[in-house]
Amino acid sequence: MSTRIPRNATKVFYATESTTRTKPDGEVIRCAGREQRSTTFREARRFLDDLGVPGSVTVWTERSNRTDAYADRRADGTWTALDRLTGTWEPLPETKEGQS
Repeated sequence: MSTRIPRNATKVFYATESTTRTKPDGEVIRCAGREQRSTTFREARRFLDDLGVPGSVTVWTERSNRTDAYADRRADGTWTALDRLTGTWEPLPETKEGQS
């Protein structure tokens, strides 16, 4: 499930599975699980959907050389994306079969 990222890519999407662990004192912490780098959001979204797990997608851009939040997948399979203009998380539409 790995994707070859071209050396001259200007944008890279990181899909990361969210998992939880319980510390010896009983505290539950959130940590990262499997991860995939993709050249498109569609590939990153498909990775988490195929796993059927909650997770997040971040995007790195060459221009700013920063990694920013892009979208989240909840445990129930719904997606939300960050609207950069308003700073709010908004639901993403469901993908149709074959379009993911």
